[in-house]
Formats: sequence, C-alpha cells, structure tokens
Amino acid sequence: MHRIEKTANLIRSFNNYKSNKLEEYKFISEVCNYFDYIKDEPLSASDLEFLKYISNAVGIPHYYDLLNKFEKNNNLSNISLNTISSLIYESTLHVDENLKIHRYQKEILNQFSPDKNNRYFLSATTSFGKTFLVYEIIRKLEYKNIALIFPTIALLSENFQKLISSPEYKYFNKFSIHTLSDVPILGEYNLFIYTPERYLSFIDKHKNIPLDFVFIDEIYKIDNEYLIDSENKENERDTAYRITLHEILSKARDILLVGPYIEFPEKEDTTINQSFNNFLNENGFEIINFNKYEIVLKKIISMKNGTNKITDDLNITLISSEKKFIKIHKIISSLLNIPENVLLYTKGTTTAENTIKDILELKPLVNSKNLSTQLKKFIQHLEKNFNIRDKDNNTWILINALKNRIGIHHGRIPKYIQKEIVELFNQGSLNVLISTTTITEGVNTSAKNLVVLSHYKGKKVLKSFDAKNIVGRAGRFLHHYSGRVLILDSKFKEIFESKGDVIKYKNYDEATKKDEIDLFITDDKYLNAKDKILKLDILAEIQSENIPNGIISMFKTVSFHDKLDIYRKIKGLNSEEINQIKLLIRNINSSKLSINYDGLKIILYIIKPIITDTALKNIIDRESPTKHGNSYPIIIYMLSTYIETGFLGCVRYQLVKNRENIDNAIRKTADLIFNIFKFQLVKYLGVFNIMYKFHQSILNNSSIDKEVGIDRLLIKLEYNAVTEKGRLASDYGAPQKIIDYYEAEENDNIKNSFDDFETEKFEQLSNILDK
Repeated sequence: MHRIEKTANLIRSFNNYKSNKLEEYKFISEVCNYFDYIKDEPLSASDLEFLKYISNAVGIPHYYDLLNKFEKNNNLSNISLNTISSLIYESTLHVDENLKIHRYQKEILNQFSPDKNNRYFLSATTSFGKTFLVYEIIRKLEYKNIALIFPTIALLSENFQKLISSPEYKYFNKFSIHTLSDVPILGEYNLFIYTPERYLSFIDKHKNIPLDFVFIDEIYKIDNEYLIDSENKENERDTAYRITLHEILSKARDILLVGPYIEFPEKEDTTINQSFNNFLNENGFEIINFNKYEIVLKKIISMKNGTNKITDDLNITLISSEKKFIKIHKIISSLLNIPENVLLYTKGTTTAENTIKDILELKPLVNSKNLSTQLKKFIQHLEKNFNIRDKDNNTWILINALKNRIGIHHGRIPKYIQKEIVELFNQGSLNVLISTTTITEGVNTSAKNLVVLSHYKGKKVLKSFDAKNIVGRAGRFLHHYSGRVLILDSKFKEIFESKGDVIKYKNYDEATKKDEIDLFITDDKYLNAKDKILKLDILAEIQSENIPNGIISMFKTVSFHDKLDIYRKIKGLNSEEINQIKLLIRNINSSKLSINYDGLKIILYIIKPIITDTALKNIIDRESPTKHGNSYPIIIYMLSTYIETGFLGCVRYQLVKNRENIDNAIRKTADLIFNIFKFQLVKYLGVFNIMYKFHQSILNNSSIDKEVGIDRLLIKLEYNAVTEKGRLASDYGAPQKIIDYYEAEENDNIKNSFDDFETEKFEQLSNILDK
C-alpha cells in the first residue's frame, strides 16, 4: 500500500475514533501499525509534526520518542498550534522531568486517592507497563509500609536491583528494602519485596506489621486452572497465593492485584461461576480491564507449507517433507538475516535442549568468532565451572549453544545462568533464545519475533490464557512498535483465538470442594455443613494438644492435621531417637554445617506420611546401604553431597550413581536443589522444626525462642546460604563463588580466585549490598 494511502487511512481512523465510531484499543493498534511502517521511511519536518500530534492523540507519546531508536532525528523544527497542544498534553503525562507514563496508565493512577480505600483488580496486556505504574502509585500516595509480591525470585531480584541502582527510582532511597523473611529492624519507610511463599514466612515471624499498600503480581494464580507453570506442583502454588491474599486483606487498606488477559465472569450470567465476583464485592475491589489494549502490536502469522510472506521483502518457504527442526532452522536464519532476534517457545526442558542440538547439527546460524566480550567472559566462566563430561564425553549443551549465540532458558538451569542469558539476549550478544513457560514469569526480553513450536506446556495442552500470555512476549514497549508471532503448530492458534475460562476463587464458592487448608481461609457462609463440622473437629484437636495459635498457624501451606500428626510423632520419640536428633542439630549448628545420617533419617520417617510431592516422597522411600551395612534414604546422600560440594557435586552424583548424560544430570540436579530442596523439603522440615522446638520448650519449661533446632539447615536449603549477605547474593542471582565469598566472611582468597565474569558480577553486587 502506498504511503499516502496509509496516511489517509490513519486520518480516517482518527476521525472515526474522535467521533466514537472506532474503539480506543483499535485506534491504538492502527497508530502503532503506522509507526511501525513509517519508521523505515524518510521523514520531513511536516511528517514529524504529524507523528508528534498523532502519538499524543492516541495517548502514547512514547511512540514518537521511539523513532530515535530507529535512527530517526525526531527534533521538531516546526512548532504549530497543534504541536504546542500536543506538547502541553504530553506534559500532563510526566511524573518527573525525565519520566512519563501513557494515558491509560494515568487513568489508573488518577483513580488512586488518599481519601478513600483504593482496591483494584487490574487485568492488562503484557506490554501495558503494569509494574512501572505501581511505583508511580507509591510515589503519588506517599505510602510508608509497602509489600510487593512477585511470583518468582527472578522478579524479586530484578525489582530489588532496579530500586537500589536505577537513578529514575531515587525516590525509594529513603526506604528500608527487605527481601529476606527475617527483618531485624524496621525503618520509618519499609518496602518488602517477596514471593508469596516468602511473605508467608515473613508473617510467621512478624505477625502484626500493618501495611499501607500491597501489590500482588500474576494474581491469576489464585485459580489453579489458570496456572501455566508445568514444572512445579500447581495445587501448592495456588494455595500459597490464596493464603497470602487472605492474610493481606486484613492488613492493608490499599491493594492492587494485577495479571494479564484474565477473563472476568459477567455478573448477570447465572450459568457461570460467580465466585470471583463474590470476592470482589465482599472485599471492596473494582475491576480495571485493559485486556484489549495492546501497546505493542502483535502480527500473527501461521506458518504453512509453501511460501509464507513475513515482510514485503522477506518470504520463507517451507516444504512439507522437511523435518520440523529444519523448518525451525530456516525460519531463524531468515529472521537473523533481516536482522532481528528470535524467541522460541516450546513445551518443556528436554524438548528445548534437543531442538537446539538438532539445529546446531545444520549449517551454523552465525559466525561463532563474532562474539561479544561479555558473552566470551560468560562462556569461559561456564567452561571453567561446568567442565564436566559424561560417560560419552559430552559437554553441557548450553555451552555449545552460547558459542553459536543461542540461549536456553528453563526452570532447570541455575538461576544466575538464567539471569545472564536473558541479559545477553536483551543486549544483543545472543540473538536466539529458546524457552519454556518460564518466559511468562519474570523474563522480560527484547524479542521482536516469537516462534511458537508447540501447543503444550509439558504434557498438558495450553489454555487460551496461556497462549495469550505467550504471544504477549513478542515485541516490547519502548523497544518495538510491533512483535511478530510465527506459529508452527496450528492448534496453538486455535487455542489463542478461543474464548478463555473465567477466573474463579474457590474460597468464595460453597459448591467448590475445599481441602483442609481452605477451611480456615474461607468464610463460614461459603462452607457446607460437612465443612463446618470438620473445621470444628480440627479446632478441638488443636485445643486438646494445647498448641498455641501462634505455633500451629505457622507454615500455612501445611494443614493443621498434618502438623498435629508431626507433633504427636515427636511426642512419641524414645530417648535414643531424641539423642540422634540432638546430634543432628549440633552438627547443623557447628562451624561446618554437616548431616548426621541417623538423626535425619528419623525426621524423614516422621514427615514422610504428610508429604504430597511425588518426587520428594520417591527419594525418601528409596534407600541405599552404606559400606558399614546401614541403610538410608537416598535423599540423605544427595543432601549431604549438596551441602559438602554444592551444585556441581550433585551433578557428579547423578553422572556416577545414575549414569545420566550430562544434560539430564544438570536438569535433574537443578530440579532437586531449586524445586525439591528449596520449596518442598524446606516446608516439611520446617513443620517438624517448629513442632520439635515447641515440644522441647514444654519439656524444658522454656521459651520456644530459646530452643535450638534445624533452622540453619532450613536457611541453607531455602537460600543456598546462611549469612545475610550470602542470602542476598543468592536472591540477586550471583554465581556460587560470590556466595561462597560472603559465606566465608568475605575471604579475600576466594575473591582473588574470581574469573573475569565473577569479578564483574561481584563489582555490581557489592555496590548494591553496600547500600
């Protein structure tokens, strides 16, 4: 289409928009599409004046600013009345001299007022800028005690780093920022940045800290059916989110709940579940729905056999007889030649790695000699620290991928490596990134192109919500006008275009089956007669054991019955078993944390009946003998290996004991440490620990705070560190040797052994920790 015709069409759309004949979100798409076209055209002074005017007319002046990124000089030489009007309007969007928000963010910001309760449920597109908006709300209302709840440690550390080190967030310099659950001293201004699980741990230790404002990200996780993460137990994640929200409702006046593309139930439709509307009404929340407002346009192309037109200058021809990985290689090669970067979505960790192996067997995508300095440092670091080969002499696939400027991102790669891969991709050192559903949680990439390879997440078919969330990762606000989505799996598009299920909230629906934990976070009006009787029976059991509420209510994602079961087993231990547990506790609290096998075996047998996680239960059930004839659950060997030799020691354990190949060994080790140990084992051992210390306090007629338990082991498992700076470094996503440096009380011998990559990361981190 000719340029004049495109401009005429946009003006026609603008007139329709002004006369309410064209919906606002559709006009945004048309303006975005026009900028995407015009960025490659020569621009006159009058063109710039028109573009300035139209970007402000649509309420997103950032579109005009973005022209600079495409090497367009957008300095205005002509200033007409329309331009002056645009500049005046644009000034109203500034929150300070350097930062401005767009109109739709401002509409939300304007709804927050200090003289009323501000409770909103915001659903918006991935490009909307929801988290950025939160910080402006905080500045506007001058809150003093704030909690920000993010779904992952990755997002926690990203926001922690941003607030500490970015000049545009200097307002937050007056805040004491807390990311660890134990907070020794509060400041006048406090900002708590947590995951739901860590928030629950925080309130176990600090029960009565009022909050002025709470923001909860990815709030759709209250509904198990909305969960997209196929790598963790979903029924536990939605429980943690719902308990967290339940606790916050009584602690904070102002609350903002946020998620993408959430389908809301119509109030008048009696044929659909109304539990979510019940929640909104009873807790004073208003819905803000910007689901259709794509600030970055999505161009969706279904890739067929034959010729596929990608741009006016690029066609990609796929042949039906070609294997899938050959088609993928062809698509990536074509996009890199434009040149544009590529994000690939696939269903799981093994599939992601195998896809890259297949691609690397073909013609190289890039010149492997043309690597950035930062990427070279990273590769050298990995080659030094992951210099492990399996029985077939294979090395880790990730290292070979990085040498070809390809990144791999999934939940079974060490966290600091995941973080660096995303940074390298965003800065252009990597131009291909393959990922699983981890791209929808805590991964903000600068991907122009998304290639969809599957309509699955693990073994489960994606839902409409999942597909929209994945598509939303193509194109990034302030980087692109449009993102391109190339779909190689036709069923994915069917799912994407289908109507999604409405969000539900089981604690506000009498008909929904509830487990024991839900009984105590559900109002009686939403419990049936059987539920109410069960709840009273449980309370009577607790009372019969004389366990204080402050004790039994800790570790909220474990049921009261399970805690009672643990407590009764502890009361039934004989003197020899108690002595073995005390020996374990002494070993854990010695200068060099170590494991007493017999003491830990007793504890594992106590907690095993309440464990629901299949993987954890399996490695407790499986036993292996020692050379002395004693037999212990294999988890004890694994745990001891981890404490003594870290991540790489566990990888070697998998290679030797289980004869795994190197890629499987690293995936299984990451799953063991970052999922099973960090989330599952910690929870159950934590329940044992609090009940053991409570029982000891009764026997010794002492305060529970004076009793010594396995707390140090729990901290090690949760953070991979026990010192405060070590834990902060772990949260931040530091390499292991930097964590070791802080754990060893800042030992210079460790510091002097840092490689170039570690030295650079240490300098960045030390500046943050020193603040």
